[in-house]
Amino acid sequence: MSIRGVVTLVRRALAPGEDLTERAVTSGVWVALTNVLDRALQLAMVLFVARLIGPDSYGVMAFALVVMSALTQLSRLGIDAALIQREDDDVDAYLDTAWVMQNTRGMLVAVVLFVSAPLAAGFFDEPQLTPVLRVLALSPLLSGLQNPGLMYLKKDLRFDKQFVYTLSGTVFYVIVAVSYALATRSVWALVFGLVASDFVRLVASYLVDNYRPWPRFDPALARELFGYGRWIFASGVVLFLIMQGDDAFVGWYLGGAVLAFYQLAYRVSNAPATEVTQTISSVVFPTYAKMQSDDRQLRDGFFKTVQLTTFVSFPVAVGIAAVAPTFVETFLTEQWAGMVPLIQLLAAWGLLRSLGATTGPLFQAIGKPDIPTKIQFGKLVIIAALIYPATARYGAVGTGLVIVGNSLLFSEPVATYLATRAVDGSYARLLRLIAYPALASALMGLAVVAVHRAGIATGVVEFVLLVAVGVAAYTALVLALERLSGYDSVALCWRLARTVVS
Repeated sequence: MSIRGVVTLVRRALAPGEDLTERAVTSGVWVALTNVLDRALQLAMVLFVARLIGPDSYGVMAFALVVMSALTQLSRLGIDAALIQREDDDVDAYLDTAWVMQNTRGMLVAVVLFVSAPLAAGFFDEPQLTPVLRVLALSPLLSGLQNPGLMYLKKDLRFDKQFVYTLSGTVFYVIVAVSYALATRSVWALVFGLVASDFVRLVASYLVDNYRPWPRFDPALARELFGYGRWIFASGVVLFLIMQGDDAFVGWYLGGAVLAFYQLAYRVSNAPATEVTQTISSVVFPTYAKMQSDDRQLRDGFFKTVQLTTFVSFPVAVGIAAVAPTFVETFLTEQWAGMVPLIQLLAAWGLLRSLGATTGPLFQAIGKPDIPTKIQFGKLVIIAALIYPATARYGAVGTGLVIVGNSLLFSEPVATYLATRAVDGSYARLLRLIAYPALASALMGLAVVAVHRAGIATGVVEFVLLVAVGVAAYTALVLALERLSGYDSVALCWRLARTVVS
């Protein structure tokens, strides 16, 4: 069979059906494919470029991403979430107003980014940051011009088209960044790659959806959209301070090279967990929104989501921590050796983030987006109180300890408790679902560490061996648990697979 025939067969097998459950499952597969390929390509590119340019040059881009993320999150309007949450299938009446708001935001962010570039460079004591930020100011402009009809891809669970839109930009990002890195070995490889990807996605946004916006603005519709989105905006502000505030503090207090370690360690350790998080957020939120009036269906959907999430994210996080020394030694240079303890620590944060991704979409879907915002605000207060003394004493590892400990002891337990209560669920059932993959993952991690310490191989061979041992050990342990208890995640995965291909 030709490559074209294989692609056609896959598209036909994964074509969204009419049943909500079938569409949600099929969409989940598309989102997983999108996220896995997207993050794998980006991570491979970043590791390749980082190896070429070193921590100091990579640190300049790390500073730039912190500044861009600040402006993006602090200007987040929550328009897409507001439109997806509406039970109406057709929201065309809102799209022109949403597009105007989106463009206005993009222009304002671009102007602020361009004008404030010297201030940011002075704050971080990095002169090269000024020209980098001024070129990156093109990014929010291009994003603001994108087709507002993209929202329908999520609202209608059409993630087959989202796949095309997302991967088109990523492929160009990789091509431009790798080519320029080979030619110049400079941070501009990442800068030009990012701008190129935004331009390609702007074009793709009008190819994957046939809606064509026009600059019309209705103040009443804008107020309605912002009425829901204000909590998304507030959550974005707090989320930036939690997700990027530690980066900004590490860069300011410890310097660009340490920030490069911290940020790249985060990307490596959280990449798989981020795929789980994004898959859940993208698929579960619109699915929950469609079943928000059915209490039993909502409860069952929430627990199945927790089960599948922990089944995947627990072993991935433990596995990343176990193979971190081999990974850094094999795929990077000695300059990056300081990443190892950060990867191991932040892998735990990735696990907690993936678990938290089961609750955020639920709160948004039932019309309570204020709950995550309030929890995140409490988390922020704790981080603000502890980050300086912890970093002063233990460096970037101390920063990571504050972030992980906060999620473990405060935000995730509170969010999970409130989510379980919101669906009128059983806490015993929830703990049981989490306990099984936690036990199997811990035993798997011990097996991987034992093989590593045995020194059977080195380099790529050792890395592949450790991954194979981890997969085999976890599979055997989970199957044993299924025989001895009511844990049925493997069986659930098979049922979902049959739903997709049937």
